[in-house]
Amino acid sequence: MKAQKKLSILLIILLIILISIISFVGIFYQDKNQMVNIIPNYTLGTDLKGYRKIVLTVDESDESNTEDILKYENYVKSANVIKARLKSMKIEDYTVRSDEATGQIEITIPENDQTEYILSDITQKGVFEIRNTANNEVLMNNDDIRNVEVNAVPSSYNNDSSAVYMDINFNNSGSRKFRDITRDYQNIITNETNTNTSNETSNEIAEETTEEDNTTEIGLYIDGTSMMTTSFSQIIDNGVMSLSLGSSSSADQTKILTYQAESLSAILENDAMPIQYSVSGNIYISSPIEQNTINILIGIAVCIAILMLILLIIKYKEKGVIVSICSVGFIATYLLILRYTNVVITLEGMFAIALVFVINYIFNIMILNRFQNNIEKTFTKAITKFSLSMVPILILAVVCCFSSWMSLFSFGMIVFWGLVVSVIYNLLITRAFLKCVGNSSKEKNSNKKDKTKKDTKSK
Repeated sequence: MKAQKKLSILLIILLIILISIISFVGIFYQDKNQMVNIIPNYTLGTDLKGYRKIVLTVDESDESNTEDILKYENYVKSANVIKARLKSMKIEDYTVRSDEATGQIEITIPENDQTEYILSDITQKGVFEIRNTANNEVLMNNDDIRNVEVNAVPSSYNNDSSAVYMDINFNNSGSRKFRDITRDYQNIITNETNTNTSNETSNEIAEETTEEDNTTEIGLYIDGTSMMTTSFSQIIDNGVMSLSLGSSSSADQTKILTYQAESLSAILENDAMPIQYSVSGNIYISSPIEQNTINILIGIAVCIAILMLILLIIKYKEKGVIVSICSVGFIATYLLILRYTNVVITLEGMFAIALVFVINYIFNIMILNRFQNNIEKTFTKAITKFSLSMVPILILAVVCCFSSWMSLFSFGMIVFWGLVVSVIYNLLITRAFLKCVGNSSKEKNSNKKDKTKKDTKSK
């Protein structure tokens, strides 16, 4: 039993170390001539990372912008379409403001790798059409699309490369139209038999078979510009048009292809803008808080956290060491969750992370103050009291999650995930660790008592 408990303690410590390395350092692999971290980066808000400010004005040179088009309703609709596109691209921290008198639109979006691809498509009206390439007959348009999905999957030809696909999912009406298109516009191969008589005397007949490819293609167009042409070899009745947008063996190139596909899908699955715009302003605005200031704040927070853990060790000795190790594992797990859930971290979000650490610290003190040999009772009492005291904070966090103001939203989401991770982590990891150590201490005490009794009897 002793060896089993020691092994359990060792495994828990190794697990915490592994999680900490993954969270604080990352997991790197070599992609050509550079090392790439497979752990996603933190999603920082515009107040920490800076942002791009884009100004769109009505394109007066475009002939489609007639007086009948340039009116209040269309100005509002254009701004709403841009909001919908940004939402489809999962851009969180953005603003879209429209001048209802002139139609000018001002957009702010976070500065990241995706920004340039957003800008390249943001001014497109987004009129999507599927046409017969022979006579330009419009067969389908935006109204037939339900949604668009983008996927990057390992290539079937090369395991080291990834292929990016875009699936256009049509609505009920669009599915019927698309089925008819795949039936009527197919690659038709016909065989014709030509009979030739070599000469009258031999009466020998030679048959020559020729193939004629009567391929009818359809074209995919955006704003009148051809994206691609394709044809079909069979009827497709599942209402999904799957398009391959390319493949690459480079992680960076695959990411670029994915960004391009997501930008395109955002245009396809939303309404077209009634007005043609052009970019009249495009500037980067840096964060009002310097990076050095952020680093100093993080350094101060880390020092305070270390001091708090040292005080815990001084007061609770061995159990304080255990809880301190678990606290490091908790913050590592928590930060990993924030990375993978793509929660936007603002300045208020950084304060929320510090608040969550303090809450978890108080929870651990509640456990240590009630620590008994029966760990189950200890955790039951601590969890009950902790849950009751955290209800107001949880309600506040949930309310903030529904806020349209990014600072409040970030604060609410970070606190919400912090409370969830704190309860689950402590129930699984901290409890198991204390249980192993508590049982070991209990065995040591019992062995000491047995030894004392033996010594007394011998005397």
